[in-house]
Amino acid sequence: MTQDFAKKPRSETPPAPANGNGLRWFLGGFVSGAFVAFLASLWLLVPPDSRPTTADIPKPTVPKELKVDEMQWDFYEIFPKTEVPVVEEYTDSGDKIAVENFRWILQAGSFRDPDDADEQRATLILMGLNVQTQSVKVSGDTWYRVIVGPFDSALERNRAQDKLAQAEIQSMAVKIPKT
Repeated sequence: MTQDFAKKPRSETPPAPANGNGLRWFLGGFVSGAFVAFLASLWLLVPPDSRPTTADIPKPTVPKELKVDEMQWDFYEIFPKTEVPVVEEYTDSGDKIAVENFRWILQAGSFRDPDDADEQRATLILMGLNVQTQSVKVSGDTWYRVIVGPFDSALERNRAQDKLAQAEIQSMAVKIPKT
């Protein structure tokens, strides 16, 4: 004989009793109602005259001798002074090109020990970068800077900076004038 397994057979047992769920709901409602009635009785016991009103709140007073400082707008003087002249040249076809009067270098480290600077320089040379060291006197101490570049365009500088970042070497871009 075939049997349909999708349908469960009916059981003849009645559902189980709620085991006091109705009593729990009744007690919960009773306690909640008693609490709300208690709060309402407290509200009614307070005389209306002693309840705070908006008239009881003191209003802030403004001192008569309040001095207002005028804003200083310095950018009117700063902007004209920071104007950078743009040098333009023309190509054979007559197109205008802006010529930059600076180049970029990257400082890839500054060391007190020249051996550390040479080690950093060797690492960067193996990465295929144009590197030199430069000794500088700062506050009576000699520091050895590792310089990558110079670069004529921001694109070349960004490519070198990406190589340094991949090798986890921090670098600082510096503008230098063209000579």
